[in-house]
Amino acid sequence: MNTNLLQRTISRAFPGEMAARATEVIFLFSVGMVAVLLHSKLRFPMHLPGKQGLLFVALVVTARGLSRWPFATSIACLGSATLLLMPGLGFHDPFMAVNYMLMGGLMDVVFNQASRITPRMWIITGATGLCWVLIPMFRLAVSPFALVPMGAFSSGIAFPILTHLAFGLAGGLFSAGLLGLLNRGSR
Repeated sequence: MNTNLLQRTISRAFPGEMAARATEVIFLFSVGMVAVLLHSKLRFPMHLPGKQGLLFVALVVTARGLSRWPFATSIACLGSATLLLMPGLGFHDPFMAVNYMLMGGLMDVVFNQASRITPRMWIITGATGLCWVLIPMFRLAVSPFALVPMGAFSSGIAFPILTHLAFGLAGGLFSAGLLGLLNRGSR
């Protein structure tokens, strides 16, 4: 008597698919945490607002490009926000975790809508630049009501917005180029 199950009766979403999904979530969450750890350790007094966007955006968007989930950036930014809430990393902005969560959600919405239209790399680059600008725009909206002094606009309003845009575009361009190389290599 043969007690082995037939191949067709075994569900394809049983243990292998669940383990792959859990691994992908852990990977995305970890990438967000690594991006914030690097942000906290690589602080150079260059007086360029948004300079960390180059590294953060490149890591998070590359992880999103490698993932097959439509909300992968939100998971990575949740990892970032979780680590930002931990004391001892030297972040003094109480709204930074909210900024990163809003940015992750906006990136997912933009990427999901844009991927229906065209999968071009310039869409990734432009979307990341515009999403990284969300940080100074949120600070600008919150600063009149915040009880904590926010020194983000000590050099004016346009300068932080333009530098965030430039570094977000640069991070998106790096990520788009890296994803293009990875896609070309996998063919």
